[in-house]
Amino acid sequence: RDLQVTLQQVDEKKISTEELIKQVTVASGAAAVEREAARQEQSKCEALAAEAQRMKNEADNELEEALPAMEKAKAAVDCLDKASITELKTFGKPAQECIDVVAACGFLLRQEKRKLGWKECQLMMKSPQQFIDDVKNFDAEHIPEQVLANTEP
Repeated sequence: RDLQVTLQQVDEKKISTEELIKQVTVASGAAAVEREAARQEQSKCEALAAEAQRMKNEADNELEEALPAMEKAKAAVDCLDKASITELKTFGKPAQECIDVVAACGFLLRQEKRKLGWKECQLMMKSPQQFIDDVKNFDAEHIPEQVLANTEP
């Protein structure tokens, strides 16, 4: 009788062990799937990180190139005076480059959606001191993308 009880316990343990092996096998398979998904996500993240670093490097290089131009532009703005703006606005037909520069000011300062003609440029400069103040107070570091797009020829 003891032998039968022991055999029954062995059978029960054997069934329990087989069930546990099945569970471990299923869990192991699920873990393998999860590992593969994690590996793929890691690869995606590494690719995104590499792209982000490339973009950062590109932006840093562009900034490095732009800084000297920004400094020259600041120096040029400091040269503006009321008499020069008054003289500029009295021109009947200035060189196209003058019109282009003042029209660009219209895009940047007034967020114009179309290029200003010379008459509109003159109106924008009707108060030379106000125009100079607007140019000097312009925040060149925060220009909306659409405004930049409007300034392109």
